Amino acid sequence: KLTQFAGGIDNLLAQHGEAITKACLGGLSGGAPQMLWPSCSECIFSITQHIISSTPDADAPNSVLCTWLRTAMIEGSLVANTKNITPEIGTSVIKILCDLAKEGTKSKQKAKMALMDFGKIAKGEASTDVLLAYSTA
Repeated sequence: KLTQFAGGIDNLLAQHGEAITKACLGGLSGGAPQMLWPSCSECIFSITQHIISSTPDADAPNSVLCTWLRTAMIEGSLVANTKNITPEIGTSVIKILCDLAKEGTKSKQKAKMALMDFGKIAKGEASTDVLLAYSTA
């Protein structure tokens, strides 16, 4: 059973989660070939969903997770190489991702598509209007 390794996985995630998040979002924003985007998206969603599902109050944003995502998406130099990602877009994607993660694994495909659309926005291949399809308002 994987549950016997949960503590070790949580420790590794605590140590390396920020770096993994930055690397995956950097890949989506132009640092990796497009064929790797599904893997980057899956990784980001898995981290987000794991942290949100282990937070006692699912309605309260997890500060560590929010910091990782905000640093990588909004304040990070990884997305600074594209003029297409604004702080508003980053904030919208973080909200969409967290809302979908709260729904559990049933929303994984939708979250992966939203993250891949984020990559398309970063590359200038899509407009920000594509994010409207993911809003749970």
